[in-house]
Amino acid sequence: AQRRKAFSFVTKAQISALIAPQARSWFMIALTLQPPETPVTRTRFLLALLVLVISIRLYPDRVNTFEWVAIVGGALYCVVWGASRFLAKCKARNAQAAQAAADEQEYRQYKGQLESIRAQFDPNRNLDDPASIAPEYKNALSALHDEHEAMLTRKFGAS
Repeated sequence: AQRRKAFSFVTKAQISALIAPQARSWFMIALTLQPPETPVTRTRFLLALLVLVISIRLYPDRVNTFEWVAIVGGALYCVVWGASRFLAKCKARNAQAAQAAADEQEYRQYKGQLESIRAQFDPNRNLDDPASIAPEYKNALSALHDEHEAMLTRKFGAS
């Protein structure tokens, strides 16, 4: 009675309302309740090895079948693992290339804006005396840098 009371806040109708739109069979329900990504850990590998050893002990006449299943399963796992790593690296490389292209376009825009600010405040490029730089010029350069700071950090590193 105590155990039933602890879980009385969830009704069968509420559970079926949550599950029914997503799954139509118990197999699908079991799949939806598992985490989206289940990597093979050492524990799962050791558990599979233990099941294999126990199966060989219980059914010694089927050793060849168990070995074949273990070899095919291991090979299949290696292929899937390698393919997923390859696809992840390709996806990361494509994302990095897209980011580099976007940064290059933004850098060209930044250079254009920088040249227009320099042309407006210092057309002769005379920076011999840093004290003679107008505060508006400093503010415009600072605002431009702040606007494109993320791109500049990715392109040239932290300053």
